[in-house]
Amino acid sequence: MTSTKTLRFIDLFAGMGGFRLGFENACKVLNIGSECVFTSEIKPHAITVYTDNFPDSLIHGDITQIPAADIPDFDVMLAGFPCQAFSCAGKRYGFADTRGTLFFEVERILEAKRPAAFILENVEGLVGHDKENNTDAIGRTLSVILEKLQLLDYHVTWQVLDAKHFGLAQTRKRIFIVGTKTQVVNLTEFPQKRVTLNDVLETDKPCMDTKLTKLLLSHFKLNELHGKSIKDKRGGKENIHSWDIGLKGEVSAEQKELLNLILLYRRNKKWAEAKGITWMDGMPLTAAEIRTFYQHSHLQTLLNDLVQKNYGSLGIPVEATRCSVSLMLVASLKMPDPPECVGRNASHPTTHSSGA
Repeated sequence: MTSTKTLRFIDLFAGMGGFRLGFENACKVLNIGSECVFTSEIKPHAITVYTDNFPDSLIHGDITQIPAADIPDFDVMLAGFPCQAFSCAGKRYGFADTRGTLFFEVERILEAKRPAAFILENVEGLVGHDKENNTDAIGRTLSVILEKLQLLDYHVTWQVLDAKHFGLAQTRKRIFIVGTKTQVVNLTEFPQKRVTLNDVLETDKPCMDTKLTKLLLSHFKLNELHGKSIKDKRGGKENIHSWDIGLKGEVSAEQKELLNLILLYRRNKKWAEAKGITWMDGMPLTAAEIRTFYQHSHLQTLLNDLVQKNYGSLGIPVEATRCSVSLMLVASLKMPDPPECVGRNASHPTTHSSGA
């Protein structure tokens, strides 16, 4: 039996459309019609993928610039508002970060449009953000969010759910905050489905014929790649770096040791204090700073070669306003003075950062 009711919903901070896809699939299971009447996203790459997934979508831009009156009436709001301000991978400034204040855009639209329900999603770190005491069950940030939503006359509940309990071979914890005008929704009694990586990996398929796969298989056996991450932002035995497989050009054992040590030491807060800039998760380092933890008679030659192969790049350290997502590397290479420009601090030596 098919319901005659069609739920009109809006998709805020839409990303690539995963939240929408889950909502629409749930509606299909329950034989409920659904229609997305408004979508907002600002990141160009996300918009490209979203429109590939949902070709008929009209993507609106910055939600802070859109009056509530310009949003069509709807029944349900979906909003995975930006998480970096609360994530353990970021600096966790919360509402002090402009991304954290985007929750108040959610509140603004709910207050103006008064839909029947909303589903909000964020990182697990939101639960304990800005605790007054370590013994508190939740932090002040989540307390403010729940209070604001309840003041709008919604019955609000929240729960941290882990994707590994619902058919994904990955631990991925997220908080879901749900509100309706009529009742408290139980978020604890969903049927669970556990799968492993072996359940989802395809077998008897040819490997992709790409430069990356060829390099990986020239350095590792196929079974050695199971469970590995391939990225340049972190160290660890379960991580494969671009230099481990010579992706941008072969490097020596000494250069690999150097790069791995930079990964280890680059996060030290003393570098930011010495430069007079805000700490980043991956500080730019001068050759002199690198020599404090790596001594080599030809260090400059090693660094020059890494720059030439694009494992790093030169730059002038600038004030950082948020956590860097790039691997910051090396060196004080002698370069011509750049043209005069606003904000350059001549007291800073030239530094080096990777293109990771």
